[in-house]
Amino acid sequence: MIFSAAGLELYLNRTTFGTERLTVQGDSERLSWVRGNLFGIPSGNNFLLKSEYSPERSTGEFLYFSGLICTVTVREKNGAISFNYLFKNDGKKPVELEEGEIGVYTPFNDDFDDPEISLRRRVHAHVRAQKSVYVFCERYSGDLPCLGLVFVKGESGSYSLEREARAGARGAILLNFPPMTLAVGDTYECEFLLFSCHDRADFFRKADSFGVLTAEANDLSVFEGEEIRLRSARAKVLKTEKGEIPFVDGECVFCAEGEGAHSATILSEDQAIAISYFVIPKGLPEKRAAFVTEKQYLSEGKYAGAFTAYDCASGERVIRAGVRSPFSIAGFRAAPLLFLLREAQKGDLPKEILDKIERSIAFYDREIYRGGEVSDDVGGKRTRLFKRYYNYPLYAAMKYEEYRYKGDLECLMQGAVILINLYRSGSVYEVTPALMIAEALRAEGKSALVEELTEIITGAADRLISSGNKYTPFKGLSYGPEIVYGALSTLLDAYFLTGKEYYLLTAKEHLLRLETFSFPSLDYATQDIPEIFQRDRSNGMTYDMSPHFTAAHFAVLYEKYYRATGEKKYHLLAHRIMKGTLSLFDKTGMGRRSRSAVKKINDTEIPKQEEISYGEDVVLYHFNLLFGNN
Repeated sequence: MIFSAAGLELYLNRTTFGTERLTVQGDSERLSWVRGNLFGIPSGNNFLLKSEYSPERSTGEFLYFSGLICTVTVREKNGAISFNYLFKNDGKKPVELEEGEIGVYTPFNDDFDDPEISLRRRVHAHVRAQKSVYVFCERYSGDLPCLGLVFVKGESGSYSLEREARAGARGAILLNFPPMTLAVGDTYECEFLLFSCHDRADFFRKADSFGVLTAEANDLSVFEGEEIRLRSARAKVLKTEKGEIPFVDGECVFCAEGEGAHSATILSEDQAIAISYFVIPKGLPEKRAAFVTEKQYLSEGKYAGAFTAYDCASGERVIRAGVRSPFSIAGFRAAPLLFLLREAQKGDLPKEILDKIERSIAFYDREIYRGGEVSDDVGGKRTRLFKRYYNYPLYAAMKYEEYRYKGDLECLMQGAVILINLYRSGSVYEVTPALMIAEALRAEGKSALVEELTEIITGAADRLISSGNKYTPFKGLSYGPEIVYGALSTLLDAYFLTGKEYYLLTAKEHLLRLETFSFPSLDYATQDIPEIFQRDRSNGMTYDMSPHFTAAHFAVLYEKYYRATGEKKYHLLAHRIMKGTLSLFDKTGMGRRSRSAVKKINDTEIPKQEEISYGEDVVLYHFNLLFGNN
């Protein structure tokens, strides 16, 4: 059954009553924004009793085994397609429902695999489910139009993901309804509108016209005493931990107090938005340096000088190889040394920490570095058989910072050799310190090495351009934000090293694709940073990729693009993103990853309230955007 309205075409499956295809009229690609045949049906333990179809209205009735009945009505309304859900307790006793026991399936076509297929046939869904609910979908290619979903009745406090086994599969998104108790004969009604839109600005304009409460903020991760400014056309009051603050002429301004995470609620007459903001601890770099060297530094034994995870519950360091982290090398974490080297350049670290830095340099040089090659950890043993090329940029950065700290030219040249070996491997998708290393080499009079590095980076950029900027899988890397920001980094480095404008012009295309992974969210940890595999409250975990991990790289590339073009918005965005990533650290300097890494590597079950963050090392890697001396 084809239901056509509001510029959309829905193909309703007569067996499930779910939408199995959703297209925008006039789309030459005929892209389906959904997959499977479940979109729009209620979730939970139910089955379809009956259904009726017509060009004006289609209805489906679902029976839950608890005696709960849900009637779904699909029709055109206010220039959009309305999905209305009416739950009624038709049983003989009250029904008590926990959060997520009922909800709605919204399986958007949000997978990424082969780059060319993903660019043409996949979409990314940005989900906002914290009381007020909306979903903005756009194509991975960045092409128009876009798709919007907004709740105009009811609310959802979370969403969950039904995962698939294969890599790149986000899984079906389920919007979870809040906990409730329905007495016999009681009802609960929820409704969302589905519509096409031109871009993000048009999405919010239409959402506002439908009466949906939306809001935006200038910043949600701030230093104590900084102002937070919220703007909303419909909001009446902000309810905080200390009281209520009114919106005046669509704005609410308040001063953030108290280190750490805070929550608040934006209220209109009949809707609410739950928000989070974070006050960055004072002296965070110093506290982080102290925490790392006191809690995560191995001072004796075979691995003396290494950094590893720390279990706050037991007070023990975890020395088992295989600690999961994007930059875990030889079973241990190298990024803390990079961070300490940067802090050491400021000249105010105590001798005890400086001594630990020297011993750590010796450890990682001995265990990791071999004449331009960076070893990997496979099964707890150092090997070069399976190269993990994301280790190379980190270690090149460490040698550069060691040069800055010691003034040892050999360290700088080692960093250049590491990068040359990386690009010789065929990689074009890494964010590297190539520009910093090249500038330092030029200042030291090493022009021949600069020319070699320039030639190999521009060769990588040329290969990318010759592919039609469609990307090609490298070492199993599928399409995703990392392949986009890696390509953008290579192009921008080629531009800075050569001054050739066509590298910058090409970079713009990749920047637009990168921005499809970002969405402004009223949460300190996700504001304007990637919303791919965000936290799933149904089990409390962040899947596959911490938002902090991708956010730090986004910030670096936005800052680099700002340097190339002078477009100030990217400088401001980079700074705001990096401040948001600092929510990873508490007021003592401890990262969330430290709390849960031990449970994961010891193969024990992780409690639902735990969150695994893989972003700590990457945030340390790029800490200089906020606290460095470059």
